Amino acid sequence: MVQARVGVIGYGVVGAATAGLFDNPAIYDPPKGYEDPTVLTDCDVIFMAVPVPTVLGKNDLTIVHEVLGTITPILRPDQIIAMRSTVLPGTVRALQEQYPGVRFASNPEFLRAHRAFDDARHPYRVVIGADEPGIAERVADVYRAVLDPDVEFVLTDTRTAEMIKYAANTFLALKISFMHEVWDACQILGIDYDVVKRGLELDPRIGDGEANEELTVKPDRLGFDDECLPKDLAAFTSFLQNELGLPATLFDATATVNAGMLSRRLVAG
Repeated sequence: MVQARVGVIGYGVVGAATAGLFDNPAIYDPPKGYEDPTVLTDCDVIFMAVPVPTVLGKNDLTIVHEVLGTITPILRPDQIIAMRSTVLPGTVRALQEQYPGVRFASNPEFLRAHRAFDDARHPYRVVIGADEPGIAERVADVYRAVLDPDVEFVLTDTRTAEMIKYAANTFLALKISFMHEVWDACQILGIDYDVVKRGLELDPRIGDGEANEELTVKPDRLGFDDECLPKDLAAFTSFLQNELGLPATLFDATATVNAGMLSRRLVAG
């Protein structure tokens, strides 16, 4: 299968891992020295992987709008911008309304920072959301040209794709907090946590191995403080409570447990 011409906006962990899948991708990331936006004009699909921090419980889309303000005037209407950055449900649909000159898709990433290139090359699944016919399939074809043929694809609308990403990350956060509390109980009772963990891993409903690394507790690294889970948990909790009117009790509890674990790490340090 002939590879489509691909562009990548944002050459951080996600952008570099995504770019690594393709031959000679066009890169646009001014802070890293890739300053010419015109390299994107002949790309069929452009993957956007810029930072989207959480500020006061909301996505800060400042960088997204700065980039789109620069590139959309020079792109063709048939080009697709596939959003790899993590954004709340409804964001890509709103961007499509604000920038009608190009087509948008949601293509959330599920990469682990310590093995992003391998995860990009061997994904558990590829999720692509689009609100116009044919857009998701075009993005999928770009991936099919470079990935193993047995990779599972989930093609849906943009809001569902965005929800899948937040549901995945908040579930991972929940697993970490849950297992830390189990670990605490084991310490008090003098129980070998590793044996408990193995007993859980043997249940196929829970799973084992690297795909379930959240079951591992490192006493010197309690809680989670990476670049993704804390901000995504905060943004999704705020979204559920303030936009949807849901209590999000479990998500609040996850954040509370994690804050306690992080404070203990600081004391121990």
